Amino acid sequence: MDGALVRDGDRYLLRFERHFSHPVERVWKAITEPTERSAWFPGEAAIELAVGGEARFTQPGFEVDPELLPTRGTVVAFEPPRRFAFTWGEDLLSFELRAEGQGCTLVFTHSFAKRASAPRSGAGWNVCLDSLTTALGGRTTSRPGWRSYYDGYVDELGSNGTFARHHDQAELCFERLLDHDVEKVWEAISKPERLATWLADAIIGAKAGGRVVLDFATPVGYTVTGTVTRFEAPRALEYTWSSPGEPAGVVKWQLIPVGESCILLLTHTVEGHWREAGTLAAWDVHLSLLNKALAGLETWPFPGDLFEQLQVSYANTISAESGKVWT
Repeated sequence: MDGALVRDGDRYLLRFERHFSHPVERVWKAITEPTERSAWFPGEAAIELAVGGEARFTQPGFEVDPELLPTRGTVVAFEPPRRFAFTWGEDLLSFELRAEGQGCTLVFTHSFAKRASAPRSGAGWNVCLDSLTTALGGRTTSRPGWRSYYDGYVDELGSNGTFARHHDQAELCFERLLDHDVEKVWEAISKPERLATWLADAIIGAKAGGRVVLDFATPVGYTVTGTVTRFEAPRALEYTWSSPGEPAGVVKWQLIPVGESCILLLTHTVEGHWREAGTLAAWDVHLSLLNKALAGLETWPFPGDLFEQLQVSYANTISAESGKVWT
């Protein structure tokens, strides 16, 4: 894969490097001029070309949770024809050009907070940079599509859940590409009869303020209660999460359509300290069971051996020293 993932403090950085046979000025134009940028940049972007300038983004026809589609940003660097950088929501996109012979090299970086989104972002930017190459009159031979790139990044970077702590609040994140459409996955995460096939016996009120009860078979007697805070079919479901002896939390499900498939995002935010590795392992196992349930395969009994293996693996990951580099 073209992109390299690097830990950058409490954030992550995807870095891409592309060489073009065109001079710096030509590539700069393709990056900064609206009519040229529209040929390769995702969605539509209106950007004021000056430091402090406003950036506005839209994604026509892309129906997902608005929280996943920031609409505002700010230009933080504009140094023609060498450097252009702007925020997109909380992320930072940076383009740097350097002359090399008759051509030039572009170094593009994307700084973001959630490690779990790296395969999705890496695949997306690979496709965009391929489109930029084509727009500049480069190779027009067949290139991998988004799915091929995504699968490649998952192979390289993995799809394990991630853990991040901010003072007393912790955030656990998973992203999984499921070979089922959004409506089918929505039913699996929101309808009690479907939840029973992979997660727990459930009560899920189908509106904000609805009651939540999750009665797990493993461990015996483990019950979660809560209240629905968002119910926006088939895009977003969020509810509070409470169980005796554990810190309170919030679980959020978000779905992104990808043709006839679907990307599922799971975010579990917890207020306090507890056995983080066990929670990551449990969600990992249940997401595997979800995939089986969607395919009509047998899911129970709960795979305890797999849970124990994953718990050890996540414990090691959490305790690993910071600054690790993924390539």
